[in-house]
Amino acid sequence: MSAGSRLVLSVLSWAASIPVLNVLLGGLERRRVLTLTEPVVAVVAGALLLWAALIYWRQVPATRSIARRITYFIAYLAAMALLGLIGVWAAFWATVAIHGL
Repeated sequence: MSAGSRLVLSVLSWAASIPVLNVLLGGLERRRVLTLTEPVVAVVAGALLLWAALIYWRQVPATRSIARRITYFIAYLAAMALLGLIGVWAAFWATVAIHGL
């Protein structure tokens, strides 16, 4: 498997985990197993950010050129922000589909 395909698969799995985590945590909250308080949400958000940083560190190719490195970083941040928004949108609609408004 090429480096580019590993990067794409890693990023897509990160984005797909957002609605999955939302549905799982929402289900636990509805069954009164877990209360979604600020610390719980912060831990989940921190784990997602750490995962995104690990993807960048392991999958984005290194280069000697600082300009190219900055370009890769900006492109990665833009792509992850867009995919994060898509993941949150999918999480909302998955929750609506399962539990209704």
